[in-house]
Amino acid sequence: MVVVFYGKAMPLTHMIKNTISILLMLLAVAQAAAVEKADSVYRLIDKAMAGADAYFERREARIDGLKSRLQGSREPARRYALEFSLYEEYRGLSNDSALAYIERAAATAAARGDKASAAKCMALEACQCSMSGLYAEALVVLGRIDLQSLDSVGLPLYYHARSDLYAGIAAHTAVPSMKSGYAGLSSAYEDSLLAVTGEDDALYLQHMEKRMFAAGDYYGALRYNEKWMRLRGHVPTEFAVIAFYRYLDYKMLGNEAEWTYWLAMSALADIRNGTTDQASMWELAQHMYTTGDYERANRYIDFAGACVRKFHTALRSYQVLPVLSVISKKYQADMASTNRMLYVALVAASVFALTVLCFAAYLVRQRRRLAAAQASLREGNERLTKLNGEMQKAMRELDLSNRRLTATGERLNAAVAGLDESNRVKEKYIGLFLRQCSSYIERMDHMRRDVLAMVKAKRYGELYDMVKKHGFRDKEQEELFEIFDSTFIRLFPTFVDEFNQLLRPECRIALADQSKLNTGVRIFALIRLGIDDSSKIAEFLHYSVNTIYNYRARIKNGAMVSRDEFEDMVRSIGLPRRVAKGCSDTTDGGPSEE
Repeated sequence: MVVVFYGKAMPLTHMIKNTISILLMLLAVAQAAAVEKADSVYRLIDKAMAGADAYFERREARIDGLKSRLQGSREPARRYALEFSLYEEYRGLSNDSALAYIERAAATAAARGDKASAAKCMALEACQCSMSGLYAEALVVLGRIDLQSLDSVGLPLYYHARSDLYAGIAAHTAVPSMKSGYAGLSSAYEDSLLAVTGEDDALYLQHMEKRMFAAGDYYGALRYNEKWMRLRGHVPTEFAVIAFYRYLDYKMLGNEAEWTYWLAMSALADIRNGTTDQASMWELAQHMYTTGDYERANRYIDFAGACVRKFHTALRSYQVLPVLSVISKKYQADMASTNRMLYVALVAASVFALTVLCFAAYLVRQRRRLAAAQASLREGNERLTKLNGEMQKAMRELDLSNRRLTATGERLNAAVAGLDESNRVKEKYIGLFLRQCSSYIERMDHMRRDVLAMVKAKRYGELYDMVKKHGFRDKEQEELFEIFDSTFIRLFPTFVDEFNQLLRPECRIALADQSKLNTGVRIFALIRLGIDDSSKIAEFLHYSVNTIYNYRARIKNGAMVSRDEFEDMVRSIGLPRRVAKGCSDTTDGGPSEE
């Protein structure tokens, strides 16, 4: 048979094999995750055991506070509430004290005429007796309860106490006929309990889980356990019990990763709650023993034994003693084996130490021989070091001379480069000057001929009007500026950009026409050409000296450097870097000598 899977034909047997492989892989991943989860809880248990005294002290502090309030209370209802609270605190800590305070609470309730509360307390007292193996005492207490006084809370507790009592007796009796009889009574009272409770009651869920467990329906037991956990798992003391029941369900299903996790969670909750009635801890110690973790098993069973002694019941001691004995013997055997190994290691270490001492004596003799050879080598090294020092001194002096020569050469190169640049600029401007002079001569000659013609023709009015107009001078001046600007921009094409780099962003100059300079830039262009006297600049630009001074001051106020450095940096615009550096070195007095 062939199956089409994602558009591909695949034999059914191959698909089944692939599916099984994927399931096995997922199962292995889940198993590994569960094992890691249990290991993390073990680490939390070790930490909680180290601080267990703090948990017990916290519970004792609560008990002391309740006792203090009880001593100062005279009102019966208040005394009953405090005695009942003390019973709840002692219930998982000390069996004798729990029985004493629940009996006192029952007496107080009876004295104030609260028969329902008194009956409820007697049912709880019977449960406490059954849990600690006091079955005869539990029968006596249950026989004293007036069934007519039981309310909706007390009646389920009464049936619960009866069911647990007969289940305990059936578990510990050796007579088969009696075992089945007591088991039947336990089941009958459990039926009565289930009849008066609903699925929203913790006792109902607990007994239904036990019933499913006894019937071998462990998945059914887990379903009731899940409901029980959702209902009462938020209560720390009840969480420990619910987790223990879940451990039993998973153990019967053979899911080791889950049952070890929930057993560890139950033990951790018992420690953090300051509980001494710990069934989960000695079960966990037994598991550690079977897995070979004897050191942790010994610590866990010692802790469980100390808790049993504090809880003070013969039944718990009877249950823990066999496990404690087996683990203790195994731990002692391991310790003896470890001690033997330590003895062997100590002997081996002693032999090794003796060998090392002999080898050390040999090394001392060899070192003495080497010391003499090293002394002669040291003398030779000292002489070589002295000669090396003298050579290094000579090399330093030679290096200093070389650096001085290099610095002098760089200054000469800078001076030559500066002269080259100056000559280039001068040549350009001499050519410009000669062309401009020639142009002016031609214009003057043209004007002379025009004037002569007007005089011959006696056009004196026209001549007067021509001479009277100022447009001629303005036109000539504008033409001069255009020639100056175009020539300067060709000589220094990056002048405007570099000039703006010396100014703060908000003070930078934007030219409307990139081929023309404005008055402010034109002033500093003349400074770049070496004309830095304000009167000469004013004469060239046909401005007053004060106007030129104000332009220079306003632009220098927007400089990113100091006012004194600004014009020096303008003069260096367009020079090669080596020339600018050489000029700076010359100004500073040359390179320093180390």
